[in-house]
Amino acid sequence: MDIDLLRMVSILRDLDDAELTSFRNLLTLREIKAKERILEEGTHVEHFYIICDGTVHIRRLAQKREMLMGRLGAGAFFGEINLFDPGVATASIYAMTQTLVAVVHYDALRAFMEANPATGYKIVTAMMTETVRRLRATSAKLVHSVYWSSQGAEN
Repeated sequence: MDIDLLRMVSILRDLDDAELTSFRNLLTLREIKAKERILEEGTHVEHFYIICDGTVHIRRLAQKREMLMGRLGAGAFFGEINLFDPGVATASIYAMTQTLVAVVHYDALRAFMEANPATGYKIVTAMMTETVRRLRATSAKLVHSVYWSSQGAEN
């Protein structure tokens, strides 16, 4: 995996060349076919993913229908929630195009961050920044949705 590609990933931007090279050694590349499900909502998750190429959709079940929650492209990541709060996937992830992902097992990522605390701090801080940004965007969508659904109820 190319270090320049890793620099495109928001959580890795502050890493220097040596840190990026060490991090790169953790990753395994996996090709995903278009329309293939990468993660299924409600299943156990053990890996963190970085999208190297392609587009994925994030979908959640709502009243037996999957709803599109978002799209991610090259340089984005997913699987971070279960790194900090082990459990099941909060959404399903589908490759919408031929997609290349870099994958690392949570245990390997945790061991790397423990062995390299300064690098781990940079990664976790950037990961939390991105997670908070996503949470704010989701909150705004929820408020907008509730507003418009309440307007329809009043008419």
